[in-house]
Formats: sequence, structure tokens, C-alpha cells
Amino acid sequence: MDWKFALKQYCKMVAQNCVLPFYYGLCRRGRVASSLVVFADAHHNSRPGNMDALYAYLTGETEHRERKETKEAGLQGGFRVVELYLDYQNASFGAVLRHMLRFMKWYARAGYVVICDNFLPAASCRKRKETRVIQLWHACGAYKKFGYDTEDDIPKNYHGNVFRNIDLVTVSAASCVRPFASAMQLPESCVRPIGVCRTDVYFRRDWQEDCRREFYQAYPQARGKKIALWAPTFRGKAGEPELLELDLKRLQDALGEDWLVLTRVHPHMMKKYGKDNCSIVTERLFPVTDVLIGDYSSLIFEYLLFGKPLILYVPDLERYKEQRGFYLGLEEIPGRLVRREEELPEAIARAAARHMDGEEEEEKRKTFMERYMSGCDGHATERVAAYMEGERKK
Repeated sequence: MDWKFALKQYCKMVAQNCVLPFYYGLCRRGRVASSLVVFADAHHNSRPGNMDALYAYLTGETEHRERKETKEAGLQGGFRVVELYLDYQNASFGAVLRHMLRFMKWYARAGYVVICDNFLPAASCRKRKETRVIQLWHACGAYKKFGYDTEDDIPKNYHGNVFRNIDLVTVSAASCVRPFASAMQLPESCVRPIGVCRTDVYFRRDWQEDCRREFYQAYPQARGKKIALWAPTFRGKAGEPELLELDLKRLQDALGEDWLVLTRVHPHMMKKYGKDNCSIVTERLFPVTDVLIGDYSSLIFEYLLFGKPLILYVPDLERYKEQRGFYLGLEEIPGRLVRREEELPEAIARAAARHMDGEEEEEKRKTFMERYMSGCDGHATERVAAYMEGERKK
């Protein structure tokens, strides 16, 4: 391990266990401001897409605005919001510490804190009971194991629960409550199947049209062609991700000129591998994609909301199952399982033509979506906002 990286991790651990709780104690004088909402993240330098829907709903924002690292704005219903974002992995320790301290200052007085991934500062102290921490987790469904249910996700040198202090975790369906409570070591009462906010936009026709317009303006050569999108998740640990290899040129040649093969790898692998041949965000490709080639990524749940065919390319299934494991059986998923690369072209062509679709396949898709995505109906954000309003009135 690089000594600079190790030193940075050690310093962060000292800050989280000693400095931040002490500073929080200094800042918690006075009453909690029930109208104050803090959006915070340690993986991006601007607002993550998972927070966009709730932020827009609370602020009444209808158009895209320039995002800043720290911004304050008025909110509907007498609320106000503070945004605090920094990519800790690519920032200096000094910048990380300043961001943590800034967060703790607001945390000590906030009525609500909104996060959408692991955010260790929120778990670094015993928070005030009047403050509600809302976790808009970035994944739908309950697919591969994560959090405390696998050895790969939580740093072994971290003592305590990284999900400590969370009052609400939003999930996509009732079947996800138990897996999420287990993975986060939280009471099941904290996990509610009220839907995932960012999926609300998928139900808007204007958003879908905007995605198509953006895509064909960027890739006019794609007009008249079918689109196959390969979107693999990472293997191994998030800090040391591994990528499944796939010969995209061979696949493109095998499918022929009627197809365009695109790839979007997991964000953890972008810097290490740089494999993408498309610059558009994955979810904005769903409206133009004819067949998705997925694997163990939760994005398959979101994609299936569009009612399109799915292929699971999983040549390393046994190894992945042994190393990480799943909350469901892959046979439940309404997609075609492919284990060998040479079988992909035919599987893609058959999926696009829906040769295997019928009453049984459609029933399988309907059952799967009801079980894992029933809370994603275009109104999840309204339900989260209603929770916030209800808690404020208590």
C-alpha cells in the first residue's frame, strides 16, 4: 500500500474518531433549526444525480442551474438548504478536513441531513435526536450483497457503524427492507419502501425526449441503428476495482452495421481503465438503448422500468457468488443469462427481436418488477418530502 495513502487514511480515522466529535460538541449549542436541510456527499465535487430530484422538489427548481461546491438557497415550506460536496478520494487531507469541519458545524444545527452513499462524518458522533438523517441510497432493488453483508465494502480499520445515525433509508420495494437493514446494521423500521427519488424522472416523457435529443446530437451516426449498451459493475474492492474484459470491437463486428455497441463502466473504474466510448451518463442512455448488457450492477432494476430486453453477461458467476454473494437468485431476473463471450451476438439479436418473449416471459417481468421496484412509480420524491414535513411537525 502506498505510504501516502495509508497516512491519509490514518489521519482521516483520527479526525473522524476524535476531532469531529469534539468539534460537533462545540457547535451544538442552541436549538436545532428544523427548517435547515443539509445535502452532503464525499464522492463528488457537485450535487450527485441521486439528490437532484429531492433538491428540485424542495426548491421548486425546474431548470438545470450551475452547481457549486457550497450553495445556500431558499426552500418551499419555509425550509432552507445548504449543500456541501467534495470528492474525498481526489482531495488533499487539508481540503477533506476543512470540508468535514464545515459539515459538522451545519450538522450540529440541522433539522435534516440528506446523503446518498457512505458519508463517514455523519456517523462520527452521537447526533442530536432532533436531527433526521436521510439516506437516498444510490442503488435500486436488492441484488449483490453490500455493506456489512460482504467483506469488500467496509474498511477493516473502521470501528463502529458507517451507517450510524440514519433515520430513513429509501428503498425501491418492500422486499428490499430486510437486505438493506442487514447490510447497514439498522433496524428495519428505518428502511422504508417509498421508492428511489432519482427514478421519478424516468416516467416523464419530456425527460425521455431530451435524452434522445442529446444522444443523437452527440452521435448522429447512431440514427437508424440499434443500440447495445454494455454497463459492467466493478469486481473486487471499491478502492482496488477490477474490470471484466470484453472485446467490444469483436462484438461490434459480429453484430454488423445495423448495430452500435456502447460501453459505460462503473465510476470506480473510470480513471483506472478509461474504457467508455460514450460520454453520456448511463441513465440518460436508457431511452435510446435497445438491449442492455449488464451483470451484477443494480442499474438493471432501473433499466427494466423501460420495459426493454436485458442480457446478463456473467462469465465469472461462480467466483462472484462465492466472493460477494447475492440477495436474490439470478433466475428471478427477466433477462437472458450468457456465460460465454462468443454467445453474446446471437443473444443480443434474439433479445432485440424478442424471440423468447411470450406470456410466461412477460409474467416473469411483471412479477420481478412488482417484487423489487413497486415503490418506483414516479412519486417517490413526494413521499420523501412528505416524511420530512411530517417529522418537522412532531
